[in-house]
Amino acid sequence: MKISLRLLLIVLMLTGLTSISAEIRALWVTPWDITTPEAIDEVISDAVSSGQTDILVEVRYRSDALYTPNRHFKDYPNNEPRSHVLKDDSFDPLAYVLDKTKDKPLRVHAWVVVFNATPTLPSLVENNYIYQNHYDWITYDAKHRRMNSSEAFGYFIDPGIPAVQDYVLDVLSDIVQNYPELDGLHLDYIRYPSSTWGYHPISQQRYENHLIQYGPLSWNEWRTQLVTSFVESCYHRVKEINPRILLSAAVFSDYTAAVNSYAQDWKDWLGKGIIDCIYLMAYSTKYATFVKQLYELKQVEEIERIVVGLRAWDQNNGSLLPSNHSAYHGYTILDIAQRINHIREQDFAGIALFNHGGLKKENAWDKLMQMSYTPELLLEIDSRSLQFSIDISPEELGGKFAADIKISPSGRQYILGLLIPHEGTWTWELWDTSDQLLFKRSRHYPKGRVSEVWNGKNQSEGSVEAGKYVIRIYPENSNYKYYIPIDLQGIN
Repeated sequence: MKISLRLLLIVLMLTGLTSISAEIRALWVTPWDITTPEAIDEVISDAVSSGQTDILVEVRYRSDALYTPNRHFKDYPNNEPRSHVLKDDSFDPLAYVLDKTKDKPLRVHAWVVVFNATPTLPSLVENNYIYQNHYDWITYDAKHRRMNSSEAFGYFIDPGIPAVQDYVLDVLSDIVQNYPELDGLHLDYIRYPSSTWGYHPISQQRYENHLIQYGPLSWNEWRTQLVTSFVESCYHRVKEINPRILLSAAVFSDYTAAVNSYAQDWKDWLGKGIIDCIYLMAYSTKYATFVKQLYELKQVEEIERIVVGLRAWDQNNGSLLPSNHSAYHGYTILDIAQRINHIREQDFAGIALFNHGGLKKENAWDKLMQMSYTPELLLEIDSRSLQFSIDISPEELGGKFAADIKISPSGRQYILGLLIPHEGTWTWELWDTSDQLLFKRSRHYPKGRVSEVWNGKNQSEGSVEAGKYVIRIYPENSNYKYYIPIDLQGIN
């Protein structure tokens, strides 16, 4: 059945996550689990078969790349070297993950470490890009002593240095621009190492200038302001490059400690609308502490944007099976399952497990999935309520369908905005007026407004010229298509 529909302009800036799944189910995936195609295949298979909705794939470990810097475009300088974790010089883990998940109901987030710049092992530190090229960026304590790599899981660069913020922002922008299929960017170590640090001379001088110009401000308020300003800059930059990108961050679940020790005011980020989703690191092995922290967080107005991250590793690098007596303080998958049940009784957005590799030892993964992620259980959970849906009026979804296409701020690619009537796998195609197919892409889309980034190339990598075209879009296993006329402006 052929349907002609009038072109409607829609708002492309997303106000939050666009899934209507009632529960986010996410996995943190470390660099050591994405070093080969076979390892990635296993991660994806496990995620899909267990009903996970999101994978957070660590592609920037310590100022290094498990992706290809400046892969297509070089608008944002990125000279970071290939990660020492990778052995195959030709393998791009991020590109492989995105290719293998393009037809699966799984969102992919690029997990990036922000201000922690180096590993701790001396031999790795000596070869680290930041240590070699920007040693002067490393933070100081109040006694004007530069920090040591063993004091906080590696050297931290100081957020109070404008060049630091500019540098990291360019690196993250490069990832977002050159991997348009990404669903999200996930910030980690978006903080100071502790209250001891942050006294870099440049930051101190800026603080003193700020006091003269604007008046009283405590030192920790200054540090907090610097971290928040980076989050805000990152949010606006990535949305300009790709509006469909979801910006999230891993944060301390103890909010008081997050602010006072680490200058990480994530409640303020939520309140200002400069983060789409928060992932709490609720890693305490004491159940009473865990319950207390979640109870206190129930007072947060944006609780529906908070995913609770759970500890899923053994301190001694062993198995989390109950039969394994080496499990740290007796913490096993039984404790994880208990916490999952407690979270599901609340109004939080979902659950994240840190990490996939920690659960794979001695088949602990399968046992936990049998307890907490069976298909029957997930179906019942997802039928309870709708979370993370965007605000779309009934008139917008009352049988209407819309598409809009515009040039991205960089002038290098197109942003296609779509209004999807129902969740599922959809294919959109670009046809010229002589009925020639120029481009085709299939993805799993949520219901509502979504956007796609396209580089303006046809299927044979030639450039599509400005002019009038038709977008055809249709859901999987359907016998109908939507036909939507569009006008393409030329890109650089």
